Amino acid sequence: MLCVFQLTSITAVLRILASSGAAQQTAKHYNVARCTPKVRQQRPLAKDLAVAPRKGEKAGGYIPLISIQALESGGIANARVKRSSGFANIDAYAPDWVRGIRYNARPGCGIIETNVDVLIHWR
Repeated sequence: MLCVFQLTSITAVLRILASSGAAQQTAKHYNVARCTPKVRQQRPLAKDLAVAPRKGEKAGGYIPLISIQALESGGIANARVKRSSGFANIDAYAPDWVRGIRYNARPGCGIIETNVDVLIHWR
């Protein structure tokens, strides 16, 4: 049996880790308000993302967790799947979508290593 789903929206939620690269700076020189990344732009979502579970695939009960580095320039580097959803197509699409996110430029703040949850709403 072949199932096809349509991806209608993805929401990315950032959790900045205490062990971020910016934490390497001294506390008196680190400005949290200025150095916290803020989303400025997101890539448009795919209109139709067909997700047909392959033989042996099943939902793992988790949403994809993508590990990233937020650069001072606002770009994303080293996006990779840290926790799988159980579906190869979703796990392949999620890092590509996350790479399309652009944050505000934060010169002098360093690279922040964090995770992005990719929450998928199915209709």
